Amino acid sequence: MSLIKRTKLYEEVVNRMLEMIKTNNMKAGEKLQSEKELASIFGVSRMAIREALSALQSAGVIEVRHGSGIYLRDINDQLTNPISIKLLAGKENLLNILELRKGLESEAAYLTAIRANQVHVKRLEEILQQMDSEISTGGTAAEEDFKFHRALVRATGNPVFAKVFDTIGNVFYEGLKSSHEFFSKNLGPRLVVLEEHRLILDYIKQKKPAEAREAMRVHLENVEVKLRGLPSGKKRQV
Repeated sequence: MSLIKRTKLYEEVVNRMLEMIKTNNMKAGEKLQSEKELASIFGVSRMAIREALSALQSAGVIEVRHGSGIYLRDINDQLTNPISIKLLAGKENLLNILELRKGLESEAAYLTAIRANQVHVKRLEEILQQMDSEISTGGTAAEEDFKFHRALVRATGNPVFAKVFDTIGNVFYEGLKSSHEFFSKNLGPRLVVLEEHRLILDYIKQKKPAEAREAMRVHLENVEVKLRGLPSGKKRQV
């Protein structure tokens, strides 16, 4: 019972902090109160404040600068979207995010293989070149990975797909960063992930929607397998 109560409290703190930010018309770059001050303002424990701050930071709402303070990042309408709030509360479960991504992005790959034009393909190629360069210099390429998935979703030409992705885009991005940091520390070079993206793009360029969808699904399932800590030998092939 205590765990459920704590989770509900932390979700309520998130909502109240967002309300405070909007009511005070705070702008990007402004500094928020300290953790101790926020606990006093909302009448909750510092643990509840830490959990709320962690969720807000994961969603890209705030930035915690150690030794400096808590700063507001860009604010937009998605902060009041119920879907976004629910995902903030469940950010710690990256596997749930991956489950959502598999459904959304696998179908997006299918549609993009049918509808993508040369402009879309060129943009995806450019991003993969950036990813290659980042990995070759020892980076995780998390940002480039996010850009690839976002560009692919937008290439469907379906504004609803794009809106859903944008609504939860920050959570996706944080999930990508978490998984990429995990891979770079525990699973060696990231070239395999780069090749998975190249395969998806190859099928898009060849106008093979079913294959593109399967390649995306397998790519995300491979991420899931790694995050679950299963042996790499169980990796599936397209």
